[in-house]
Amino acid sequence: MHQDLKTRNGLALSIVVPVHNCRELTEACFDSLLRTVDGTVEVVVVDDASDKETSTYLKSLGAPFRVIRQEANEGYAKSINCGVAEVRAERLLLLNNDTVLTPGWLEPMIELLDREERVGAVGNVQVNPRTGLLDHAGVFFDPEGMPTHARKNRRYPPRGAFREWHAASAACLLMRTEVFRQFSGFDEAYRNGFEDIDLCVRLCEAGYQILVSHRSVILHHVSQSPGRHDHNEANSLLFASRRAATAAVWGRREWPTEYLHRYARYWWRINPRLFVRALGMMIANSLTSD
Repeated sequence: MHQDLKTRNGLALSIVVPVHNCRELTEACFDSLLRTVDGTVEVVVVDDASDKETSTYLKSLGAPFRVIRQEANEGYAKSINCGVAEVRAERLLLLNNDTVLTPGWLEPMIELLDREERVGAVGNVQVNPRTGLLDHAGVFFDPEGMPTHARKNRRYPPRGAFREWHAASAACLLMRTEVFRQFSGFDEAYRNGFEDIDLCVRLCEAGYQILVSHRSVILHHVSQSPGRHDHNEANSLLFASRRAATAAVWGRREWPTEYLHRYARYWWRINPRLFVRALGMMIANSLTSD
């Protein structure tokens, strides 16, 4: 890590990791964290009513880890909010326990966050280790205002150092602690899904930028926690009712290009109806652009 990072209480970074079971994945995540980040960080682990095996492992952890135990399974949003209430550094990293961090992943994210005050959050490129393909390089919206991971299933990270999007996954998301708290953190009405997208939309509405570093690449096993998808429909409906009107405005610009880009190399899989729709929207966007 850079030695000139601003610190508070001797800390350059606070990391919050919610954990519900998955001991082996959690141990692999923490091992990779210790190999790639130095001792100027604190790691607040929220044990969200994990099984005995996982909780026993978490209790064995020493510095830089601090473990908070929740006796009832409260879900992702509440676990993150609980952890952030305890952090002490100016910078905050939200991290999933099913990630594996690689050398050099942190510095590019911090450099982007420190560019200017308008940067509200920084994400990164995430690779699915089962396929070796990208799972995430940002989030775009469709014309109805619903989110989709950008560059999913592509082989290589996008060109350039970074790109601005309207959202990014909180599987690995860097923010300023004061900004997270200013926006009251994650909306706990969501249960294990859409919390991060909802917060990103609120940040963008307030004038903040969401950047995704292409030079920070990690592994993400994707949706490994038990119950991860149990509330998908309810979460989608809630997001649609609260944020889709805003996100749909972005989606009418973002979706056509992203849809055509996704199928450019696999044109035989493209949906003819969606192809015509995307092409028509691209033409309309070009006629109305400045």
